[in-house]
Amino acid sequence: MPHLGKVAISNAINAGAAGNINRAFVPDGDKKSYAFTTDISHQKQDLQAGITSDDKSKNVEEKRHRPRYVVDRATYTQPEFDSEFARVPATKHTFKEQAGMFARENVYCSWRRLGSLLMTVLPFLGIMRRYRVREYLLNDIMAGITVAIMQIPQGMGYAMLAAVPPVYGLYVSFFGPLVYFFFGTSRHVSIGTFAVVSLMLAGSVDRLSGVETVASQVNNTGIFTATEPSVGSGKYSAIEVASSVTLLAALFQLGMGVLRLGSLSSYLSDQLVVGFITGASIHVFTSQVKRVLGLDIQSFSGLFKIVYTYIEIFKHIAETNIASLVISLICIVLLVLSKQFLDDKFKKLVRTPVPMELLLVISGTSLSYVFNFGAKYDLEIVGEIPTGLPPPSLPPIDIWVTVVSDAFAIAIVAFTINLSLGKIFAKKHNYEINSNQEMFALGIVNAVTSCFSGFISSASLSRSLVQEGAGCKTQITSLVSCSILLFVLLFLGPLFEYLPNCVLAAIIVVALKGMFMQYKQLPKLFRHSKTDFGIWVVTWASTVFLDVTYGLGIGVGFSLLTIIWRTNHPQVAVMGRLEDTNIYKDISIYQPVFELPCIKIVRFEASLYFANAEYFRNMLYAVSEVTPTKLKRLRLRVEEKLKKKKDSECTNGSQHSIESHNSCSSRVSASSDESLEPQDPLGLSNYDSSVDLSGLGHDYVDIEVTETSADIEKPPASVTDADLKFMIIDCSMFSYVDITGVQTLAQIIKEYDEVDIKVILVSCRHNVRAMLQQSGFYKTLSADRLFLTVHDAVLFAVQSTSKHLLEYEKTSSIVVHF
Repeated sequence: MPHLGKVAISNAINAGAAGNINRAFVPDGDKKSYAFTTDISHQKQDLQAGITSDDKSKNVEEKRHRPRYVVDRATYTQPEFDSEFARVPATKHTFKEQAGMFARENVYCSWRRLGSLLMTVLPFLGIMRRYRVREYLLNDIMAGITVAIMQIPQGMGYAMLAAVPPVYGLYVSFFGPLVYFFFGTSRHVSIGTFAVVSLMLAGSVDRLSGVETVASQVNNTGIFTATEPSVGSGKYSAIEVASSVTLLAALFQLGMGVLRLGSLSSYLSDQLVVGFITGASIHVFTSQVKRVLGLDIQSFSGLFKIVYTYIEIFKHIAETNIASLVISLICIVLLVLSKQFLDDKFKKLVRTPVPMELLLVISGTSLSYVFNFGAKYDLEIVGEIPTGLPPPSLPPIDIWVTVVSDAFAIAIVAFTINLSLGKIFAKKHNYEINSNQEMFALGIVNAVTSCFSGFISSASLSRSLVQEGAGCKTQITSLVSCSILLFVLLFLGPLFEYLPNCVLAAIIVVALKGMFMQYKQLPKLFRHSKTDFGIWVVTWASTVFLDVTYGLGIGVGFSLLTIIWRTNHPQVAVMGRLEDTNIYKDISIYQPVFELPCIKIVRFEASLYFANAEYFRNMLYAVSEVTPTKLKRLRLRVEEKLKKKKDSECTNGSQHSIESHNSCSSRVSASSDESLEPQDPLGLSNYDSSVDLSGLGHDYVDIEVTETSADIEKPPASVTDADLKFMIIDCSMFSYVDITGVQTLAQIIKEYDEVDIKVILVSCRHNVRAMLQQSGFYKTLSADRLFLTVHDAVLFAVQSTSKHLLEYEKTSSIVVHF
């Protein structure tokens, strides 16, 4: 008689922690007595886990000081639990009642609500309430002066990129920061002109005005080259088109702010934002290289413009202006030394860093004026600065139909740049920014600016880095900067005409140091998360080599693809039981846990919906090692083969007596019926007897099988008999199940039922059960096969299996030794 091992039959209803309660599952009145043993050895398991006796003693000692609990309760199916414990009655409100509740909660007036509303819409009120004059004011003043000096040349230069006269860039630099002070939540970004959005705006100006812009000159490589603006014969002037597009973009931003769509920024992960900003900093650095070298080369826009720019730089490297290069290097060295060695010492004296940027601007302007750098060394200088302010006027709106897509794209890119920089500085200085308010604030800024002959505003990467590095604490810096700009526009414009652009380029290059230091985090990011590393690299590469606009879109798209991939292919954990507990953990992670015989516990770690339903079904087949459809086909083939063989044997024996023929026919009928029944209901024939099963209870039974019908050929156990008898699906991770998911569950249950494997669902959330109820799922699976916890389902399965064994003993050749 082949010995098939010891099979643990749980005789304990242990829904608690330790399995201390032993109750026999043997039916009352059974005269058989069973031998029980509690002699269990764990030495092999401890050796495999690398646990020494000292470690084990230490762990036991530690456990004595931890809280312990023992729970004695009956197992629950979900219907049993719902019937025994009353649920909170669901309250349904009509639309009228819901509208009334919303009005009572949100539409009312009080002094407290008025104050809260003002603090939300005008964040500067809260900032000013907490403003530390002695600690912040000097830093804000110094940073404001430094940024104001940068605003003048950058405003004029980026206005040229937008295909409008240079003076309009100064208007943007004045009105933008002034309005943002009242409505913005970021304390460190510098609002004004920015190269990326200026270049995007130039396309609309070119199409609708009489100005020949950057986008109008296309060479044979398909790359746009920059030329000097020239007057054409368009219906609208360049600034009218630019202001009109800006106003439409502002309306988009205001609308999204009011609808609170700024929360869409939650799809911009930290890795995406850092990769995008770091990639954009490469473009900023590249734009300053030609100024550091003093080269007069054409500019590019579009795909791979950075590649073409560097090709152009190296073509003209022999034309480098030595004076410009020397001045830039001197400024860079002084800035680096100042920030590396002098700032900390200087802060101890006057609580502010060395205003090296301001000193370089003043000294550079003075030396350039005295020694006439522009004429003598052919240095590029800022040039003429007009004076005065424009009157307010409404831009033309009849061109909006033709620029809707342009305005929307500009609005999104401007907001993204602003929010990305704001997030970086907020994280660094430990404060929060409101994405909805930022969207609203930027909309107000651009609406006001467009009415004063301005164009699109956004946070500037280079100026924001300089502003933060100069010691900025709050947006008081913007007020200082605007005050200086106003004074310059009205009176002092000509004084900065001699400032060399290479000095400003050096300031910007050094300010990018912080962004370039982000590359040091890449090895750490790679070790922690390959997915986040991929998002960073893809966003950075597409931003650098394609364009800033494309980089942002590609980064967001790639991030969403990673989310889709993870939800479509989530982790499928096979759970095992920690001995003598009700704890079930992933067997691929924890060594002490073990799988139970005849039971497979699976946890699908995602919601079940149309995109991953097929993956869920295939993974169940894989982990259970049972594909019901294949197993069913194999069984039918074996049964047909056996039937044909028996029929053939009976046909060959037709020459025998009628008695022999009747005996043969009777044997064929019996064997055919027997082949349809499970020969091994517990799957004992394939079970490894070396596995310790005592964790379900401290009792076991010796079982041996004797074949009483040895003359009847049986099909292989691997074909007709599966070890698996119960499939327990942990649904605790199902936050949502759609119709396709319900249909997939129903299909799986039906297929496994056809091969005598029962599927049990556990830990279903209320909304999941409601979906099952509404979709008619309980026509496929009885609600009694929904259990409260995994342990409840396991105890039910073990009890059912043990009862099956006792019933099977009466009708089969299983001999129980006791």
